[in-house]
Amino acid sequence: MVSRETPPHRPTPADYRAIGTEPFWAVTIRGSTALLERPDHRPLRYSVAHDGDDRAIRYLGEGFTLTATEGPCSDGMSDAIWSERVQIAFGEGTLKGCGGIREDEGPDRP
Repeated sequence: MVSRETPPHRPTPADYRAIGTEPFWAVTIRGSTALLERPDHRPLRYSVAHDGDDRAIRYLGEGFTLTATEGPCSDGMSDAIWSERVQIAFGEGTLKGCGGIREDEGPDRP
């Protein structure tokens, strides 16, 4: 007998993630959607397209640009080292932080 129950929702892994401190912010990109989250602000969603070259990774959308260049980058809070330095430009200004892969979560980690 085939079960007709809906399986529990499991979020898909992020295509890219970045964080920043002072002010705190986080961006998660899944597919063609970038989600910018900040304390005391409503989350902002942007439709984005991936772009890049030998010097940078870019996610571009109307009113949103994330540019990541080769690190290393320290997030300033946890002493974690990230693979890239990130700058985000959006309607309210520019944010800087770190993104890509955290040193302690590298691709060889389970």
